[in-house]
Amino acid sequence: MADGKNGETTDENELKGATGGEDVVDDAIIEQSAVLLRGYVIQQATIDDPNIHVSHETLGGRPQDEEDPQIKEVVDQLLKIADDLNKNAELQHLISTVQSNCAQDVFMTVARSIFDDGINWGRVVALFHLAYRLIFQALTQNHLEIIKNIISWFLQFMKKHISAWIRQQGGWEGIFRSMTRWRTVSTIAAVAFIVAVVYWRRTR
Repeated sequence: MADGKNGETTDENELKGATGGEDVVDDAIIEQSAVLLRGYVIQQATIDDPNIHVSHETLGGRPQDEEDPQIKEVVDQLLKIADDLNKNAELQHLISTVQSNCAQDVFMTVARSIFDDGINWGRVVALFHLAYRLIFQALTQNHLEIIKNIISWFLQFMKKHISAWIRQQGGWEGIFRSMTRWRTVSTIAAVAFIVAVVYWRRTR
């Protein structure tokens, strides 16, 4: 199924795991996802608050994780894509209304909604950004015990719904081949709307 918004090809079964009956998920992609999320959090947190000090170890990783040049390149690319998300004040406000101590089902509902009509790199970054905002809240409020839960939810979602698609793109390196496809105002607007609706429903 083609995603008419950005021209990328997606499959209607992608959110159910690998297509064609292939249910084996590449563990390396999930391990890289964890390292990438920690790198994303560290760099974006430093931008948002230069006084905040967070490391891979704080986020459950290893000190050597930050030494991988390939990981650094992918994180930089994620941040470039996220720059558009950061410029969208409405989206930032709406994401901030989802609290870091939200229940797992709230996180999963928002995450699934982001990819409701397909997968592309912009939406993958939106998932990173959602996890980041919740982790950043936990860091600034000194609720460090919540961070482990948020990272776990993020990785569960990645493993179940997104890793097969990333593998089809040739791994995380595929993000460098799709630079012109994720710049869509409609994607950002859709994510903003989704977060608002889900939060409203959950707090009624």
